[in-house]
Amino acid sequence: MRAQEFTETSCPRTKAKECSCGKVNAITEAQETTVAQCILEHSDSVKGSILLIQAPGTATLVKGTITGLTPGEHGFHIHEFGDMSDGCKSMGGHYNPDGVDHGDINEGHVGDLGNITADESGTAKFTIEAKRVDLLGDRSVIGRGFVVHSDKDDLGKGGDAESLKTGNAGDRRACGVITVRSEEVTEAHGGEQSTSGRSMTKGEKGKREKIVKGMKKDKAGFKKRYGKDAEAVMYATDTKQAMK
Repeated sequence: MRAQEFTETSCPRTKAKECSCGKVNAITEAQETTVAQCILEHSDSVKGSILLIQAPGTATLVKGTITGLTPGEHGFHIHEFGDMSDGCKSMGGHYNPDGVDHGDINEGHVGDLGNITADESGTAKFTIEAKRVDLLGDRSVIGRGFVVHSDKDDLGKGGDAESLKTGNAGDRRACGVITVRSEEVTEAHGGEQSTSGRSMTKGEKGKREKIVKGMKKDKAGFKKRYGKDAEAVMYATDTKQAMK
């Protein structure tokens, strides 16, 4: 009886209120391009909308816009749980299935995505190529959560124990659960910040627009497959190609 009550209220894998394991199994079996979403909340001022896009055998693209931040760099991570019963506090530590120390996007926790940079208006727009983040399979992050922090992540180079655990990224400013895309998601368009945190160059933006024009020839096909997320998927894919 106790186990049944637990599964009705939260997921044994991610502690999210709604269990996504069935959906993850279905999309993994289908082996099709998958789009997930996250809406950041639990903050009076910081808001955000994030899309995650992965085709089988490729890196996951994380594309988003977050507003209400202080200008500068902010640690940005996927956390172990999608449990928001106590706001961002109950989302656990960084997603770390390999049991290693904190680091950057290439080494360290799977959930370590480095820093995003907010401009003078407090807005961060970004597209991250997250090679170790999966939407498919046993290590799917669907059902887990994103957290954006108050401070810069030192990427495990701070020289103290906390650096190797959290990157000294400070308080949790906003958070949200990663779910399979729904029609209600606010699209995250226009991200121009790369994995490394730099902005796209003028040449890269021009290259991206040329690629977009080519892909728009199959716009009907994209809309049929991705619905209202078609343009976001197109731009996320083209940004990755333009910044190679």
